[in-house]
Amino acid sequence: MSSGEVMTYGEIHRISTSSPDTSPPGTSTQDDTDGCAVCGDRVNGKRYGAPACLGCIVFFRRAVTNEVTYKCLKGGTCVITNESRCICRYCRLQKCYTVGMKASAIQRRDVMGPRKPKIKESIVKTEIIEEVPKLIMSSNPSSTGSMSEGPPKHKRPLLEDLVEVQRWQCSKHHSFFEAHEAINLDGDLSSMTYLKLNGTLHRRARARDVNSMLKLGLIDAATWGNQFDLFRRLSTEEKKHILTEFGFTFMLVDQGYKTAQKAEKGFWLLQNDTYMHEDYFLGLPEEDARKENAATKAKLHPLFVNESLNCVGYPFKNLQIDEHECAVLKTILLLTQQGVFKHCVNEVKHLYDCCMTELMGHSQRKYPDTAAERFGTIILLTSSIRCAINALYNQTRVSDVFDLMKFDPLVRDVLLS
Repeated sequence: MSSGEVMTYGEIHRISTSSPDTSPPGTSTQDDTDGCAVCGDRVNGKRYGAPACLGCIVFFRRAVTNEVTYKCLKGGTCVITNESRCICRYCRLQKCYTVGMKASAIQRRDVMGPRKPKIKESIVKTEIIEEVPKLIMSSNPSSTGSMSEGPPKHKRPLLEDLVEVQRWQCSKHHSFFEAHEAINLDGDLSSMTYLKLNGTLHRRARARDVNSMLKLGLIDAATWGNQFDLFRRLSTEEKKHILTEFGFTFMLVDQGYKTAQKAEKGFWLLQNDTYMHEDYFLGLPEEDARKENAATKAKLHPLFVNESLNCVGYPFKNLQIDEHECAVLKTILLLTQQGVFKHCVNEVKHLYDCCMTELMGHSQRKYPDTAAERFGTIILLTSSIRCAINALYNQTRVSDVFDLMKFDPLVRDVLLS
């Protein structure tokens, strides 16, 4: 597959956005204060002839040194901004040249690497640490949990900001799903059978769907964490340690919410609307059912499905969990993860208290007669979700150990290393 013919997750998950208060995307000016000349992000240097952010510097160097040929699906007319820089690599590279970046400026050492190569650093650093966006929090002191210089530019509640991040992430999912429908790793999708659940057609989730959704959950979890200064200040390894659990957390909450909204009893929905059922063979193509490892998968499959439904899906449905409560659950599960954020206890407490206060306010507005009961029930859901996380982690680990599924390198590096 040519790298420009369809968007890969490497392009989709690094799409970033800016808060209403950030500067507009940079132009070809050489003034560092205007931001990256390619996308408008924060300037890292001018090493290749134009002020550019680290993401665009790395992108340009790799494109030149690897002699990659990209294609544009829109005839070379894509607008490259901090929001869209990773959607079209062809137009991004063309803009690199347009603003003055020069291939001749790439030194021999950039091509060959250091004389004594270091142990290859986790791909987490480039895939989900360096280019994961900080969308909203920098100007909201109630959201960051840290002191920032200058007067605040806006004072929106933390919960409202987080719901906006959540909606933004969902809006980016559709493009990813459409792109991956064209990447067929498990056979012809047109031959798949579909089931109608609550009036909507759904196909059975395949190995590639599970793999992609693990990656999607991981990237979305990194974006979520990156909204908070206390997460951004961590080292790459510390972030990776957090994401080992929080990646599963994020995926389960998103899938549980979708399942509660759309699925019938006994069905668990992934982010891309494919389904899983405790009966492993339901909707499974005949050729897959005849595979040697089908019996083993059939034993493991219902363990995850039933645990996810009982711990997340059914409680979400019975309580009619809304998007504000999902945002609170994600944040609480991040802040209360054991063994992390030891260096910033006060910031964690500030954010946690802020979440509790705003959740109570939300409960009082929506459920005035039972606000306290609703509040307590939502908080108790965190324990139930953690039970499902353990089941998902164990199944993922077993699938890896017994070679029941091939995992994406990023998923393996973060969740299984």
